[in-house]
This record gives sequence, C-alpha cells and structure tokens, in this order.
Amino acid sequence: MKQSKLCLKWLIFLNLLSVSLFAVAQEKTEKQEPPALKTNRAQEDYTYLKDLEKNPYKKGFADDLKYIALNSNRSIYLSIGGQYRPRIEHFTNEDYTSNDETFYSQRLALHTSLNLGEYFRVFGELYHGYTSSGEQFPESDVIDLHQAFIEFQILKGENENSSISFGRQELVLGASRLVGNREGPNMRRSFDLAKVIYGYSQFKVKVFYGKEVSPQFEAFDNEFSLFDKDATNPQLWGFGMQFPVYNLNGDYELYYLGFKSKTAGFSDVFGEEKRHSIGFRSYGAIGKRLSYNTEFIYQFGDLDGSTISAFNLETDWKYKLINMVWKPTLGLKLDWSTGDREIGDGKLNTFNPLFVNPALYSLAGVNTPANLTSFHPSLTVFPFDQFSIFVDYALFYRTQSADGLYTPPRFQNRQANGIEENHIGDALGIQLNYEFNRNISFDLRSTYFIAGKFIKSSGESENTFYIAPTLSFKF
Repeated sequence: MKQSKLCLKWLIFLNLLSVSLFAVAQEKTEKQEPPALKTNRAQEDYTYLKDLEKNPYKKGFADDLKYIALNSNRSIYLSIGGQYRPRIEHFTNEDYTSNDETFYSQRLALHTSLNLGEYFRVFGELYHGYTSSGEQFPESDVIDLHQAFIEFQILKGENENSSISFGRQELVLGASRLVGNREGPNMRRSFDLAKVIYGYSQFKVKVFYGKEVSPQFEAFDNEFSLFDKDATNPQLWGFGMQFPVYNLNGDYELYYLGFKSKTAGFSDVFGEEKRHSIGFRSYGAIGKRLSYNTEFIYQFGDLDGSTISAFNLETDWKYKLINMVWKPTLGLKLDWSTGDREIGDGKLNTFNPLFVNPALYSLAGVNTPANLTSFHPSLTVFPFDQFSIFVDYALFYRTQSADGLYTPPRFQNRQANGIEENHIGDALGIQLNYEFNRNISFDLRSTYFIAGKFIKSSGESENTFYIAPTLSFKF
C-alpha cells in the first residue's frame, strides 16, 4: 500500500515536472526573430527591450547597446547603432566614353537615440564617406551630421498617434519617385526639416517644410540652412496622405509637393524654378500572386518666366509563380515622363524628378525620369532562403525629340541639338542579394548599357559596363 502511494506521488511529481518543462520549452520555441533593421535607422523601436522577461523576441546581436537604461524604472534609455559598408566599383567606358575606372569606397555611420520617456527623444547620426577616386559628390565626406533632430510624440496609442520633429532628418515619400534617400552613394540624402505626422487607424497625414542638405567634403561643414535666406539649397514643402478606400482593393496616397531652386536648367530654360507637384498613387495586391504600384504626377509652376506643365505616369506590376521552384516573380514597369515639346515657346514641359531614388530606373543610375519613356521587363528568383536574383532589361527613349537627356537627380548632360533619333539605349541589369543574417548582407549590382541611336548621334557612344560588389554590416 505504501509503495503504491509512493509510486502515485512520483507519477504526479513527474507529470508536473514534464508539464513545466514542456511549458518552458514551448515558451522558448515561441520566441520570434528580432525585427529587421530599418533602412532609416531613426525609425527603429526598441521599447520591447524595456521588460526583458516579457520580450517576445530572441536575443539579437548588440541588444545590450539598444536599450541602455539611464534610470531605475528604465523609462529613460540610450540606443546605439551603426553601419560599415565597403564597396568596390568598376566602370568600363564610363559615361559612354573610353575611360575605365576601378575604385574603392566605404561608408561609416554611427547613430544614437536618447529616449526621455515615451514622448520625447533626441536622435543623432554621423556619416563618413570615402572613395579612393578622390573628392566626389556625393561619395566623400570626412565626417558630418547626417541626422540630428528632436521628436515629440503628442499622441501615442494603438489606433491614434501624432508627432512633431525638427532638425536634420531623412525624408522618403511613397515609392521614392520624387523624394528618396539616395541609398546607392556613400552620402545619403537628408533635409533640414520641420515635420508633423498624424495617424488614425489606416489614415496617415504628413506635413513638412525643409531644405536639402548639400554634402561638403570636410569635417562638420554641412551647414544648417533652414533659416538662411541666402542659401542656394533647394527647398521642399508639402503634405501627403495615406488612406484606404471603402470596398476598393489596395492602399492610396494623395500628396502635394512644393519645390524651389535658385539655379535650375531644363531644355532651353535656365534660372530660378518654383514648381508644384500633385500626385496620386495606388498600390497593393490582388490575391497571393499579383501586386501593383501605379502613380500619376502633374507639375505646374514657373522657371525664369516660362510656364511649367509636365506629367509623369508610372506603373509597376509583379506576378508571383508561388508554386514553382525558386518562386519566380515576373515584373513589368512602364514609365512615361514628359519632355519639352518646343524650344523658345515660353512653356516648359520637362518633368522634374526632384529628389528621386535613381536606382528605380537603372541599377547604375544612368537615367532619370525627365523626358524619358522606359519599359522594364524583369524576373526575380529565390534559389534559397535569404538569397534573391533580380534581372531587369530596360529600354529607354526620349519622350520628346526637342528635349535632351538627363541624369540623376535632374541634370541635363546631352542636348537635343536637332537630333530626331529618340532611342537612348538598352540596359541589362542584374542584382544578387544575400542576407547572411539580420546584421550582415552582400549585394552585387551590375549593368551593361548598350548605346542607342540618340547617344551615337550626340557624342561619345561606347557601351558602358558597371559592377559593384557591396558588403554591409549593421548593428
């Protein structure tokens, strides 16, 4: 009898022990991978590290630097991060000439965020850019403040939030067709900016005013120009709204942008430019296979007495073959950007891409959407997890033969000179990307540009080859 009771007690104890061990094991297996590091490091949120016991994520690299508590209840904390990005770049026949060049470049970045409770923070980020080819814009800078701003959270809830920020900061709007961060070169784009954001449920509005920061080459010489009336930095202001539409698929954006530059040149017009852009964007997915991104932009204003009237229409479709090996994705992107129709008529029809992300139109950034019509069939495959191969074949044409050719972000590098041929050329682009883990990635970009009839008729016309293997370490 005693033995049976003893056995029963042992069975109960072992059962409780197994349940406890199973619960602990289950808790461990339910831990998620830490959130991905953001392209704009200022958008990262590490509040989940405040309570380590309730942290739903596995321990990430350098977590001890992401939440350095400065008071007893851990409401004030410091977050530190950075990036090292070395790259080798090679051009064969750079800019259609017979010049070949191979050079090394690197980016070093270090940022810190001081969070004073839930509603106030100070963010700063230092950038260093070096290239073995000497001082180049925007590749080299000894060291400078890339971002330095204060942010106050006015509202912070599950469905409603609002914030105001002031200082030097990055700004990306929509699909980066007018305002992007210039990720390709060493020195990314930032603005001296005042910005207000309000969000409620799926509705979000952003209002801002600022000036682009012009990177210089020495230490801490990128001047803060927001209140400098004599500064030549281009000005940018406007608002954007993101919203759903009842009973309609996808998401929608409506925005207005104002742009002013003291020195601008398009077609045959040069001088001070004041341009307004009104844009509408629709994007989303239809089922599991098809995604789309369509945007229409109308511009009006004045450039040295000439009336501006310009358009841009772009649509980007992708279709996923989800049941096939390597999960191939077929893509087709179409872009139509107006050019000037007639010289000397007091009107300017060239579209201004403002602060566009140049990689949207070719991996080597050889063209920009001003007087440009382009077609981009593409294929993306995923041979295994965290590894992707993107192949793009682009055909470029001038929209108007009376206008010339423009390079990023908005500079004319070849005039029309009465040439009727509109075919600029074709480009074969390949991009390989492998994510070793959350912190380390490898990217290889290569483009072969085949000169078209306009390039051959307007000057040097060698076919251009570009390749850039890049390693990135972030923490």
